[in-house]
Amino acid sequence: MTWLNISDEAYFNEFRSYISSTDIRRLLRSPAHFRNPAVVDTPATQFGTLAHAFILLPGDAEARYRPRADVDGRTKEGKATREWEANLAANQGVKFVSAADYNAAVSIASSIRTHLGATSILTSGVAEVSGIANDFLGINARIKPDYRTDAHIVDVKTCSDARATGFIRSVMTYEYCVQAAYYCDVAESIDGKKRDFYWVAVEKDAPYAVAVYKASDEMLEYGRQQYKRAIEIYKECSALDLWPSYSQQIQELTLPIWAKDLT
Repeated sequence: MTWLNISDEAYFNEFRSYISSTDIRRLLRSPAHFRNPAVVDTPATQFGTLAHAFILLPGDAEARYRPRADVDGRTKEGKATREWEANLAANQGVKFVSAADYNAAVSIASSIRTHLGATSILTSGVAEVSGIANDFLGINARIKPDYRTDAHIVDVKTCSDARATGFIRSVMTYEYCVQAAYYCDVAESIDGKKRDFYWVAVEKDAPYAVAVYKASDEMLEYGRQQYKRAIEIYKECSALDLWPSYSQQIQELTLPIWAKDLT
């Protein structure tokens, strides 16, 4: 059990068989979603990666990313610019992104750095250091917190609505509380330190508003129960080598509680 400052490539390739928080949430959807995960590489996820880089590792981000020049690739000058960009990408690993995305990521990072609550928890720690646990509740586990200190873990989330009423829907829909509990408990298994968990929620559109939330004990306990259920599902499916999806039976669909309140 240890913390490793390794690249994303090493984290995902060398420890591919270790269970991540994303794996846990896939298992909660169905074992089939864990066994045969969809490859998610959308403009939204790409922008999230870009924004995270400028927020957490700005020096690396400035060296790795550049805005794509606004030129006409059909002209002589435009072709020369595109060739220059291609050479930088091939030889130096520079990634060119749209000027709009680049400027938005820089603005988001700036907005977080001027938020009192965010800056108070994004200091005296380390960003994107991987945690590896070889026997966590009977499984091999891996985590890669956005930011970690000895007292807390921080996860940065870009979102459309950072208000409490909006962000709580994201927390429950995407099971961020499961991720929070898993991160805290795996981290504790590695170094013995109990930590609080915070979300820095930042809106993807101007004015790039920021809000910071601490996961309550009740929320962490709920997430803990869910990830433990996922681990049991994983163990059972592994033993049987069966990875089912949804029920084979016809089910009745009823109105949810919130809809009944409207009738």
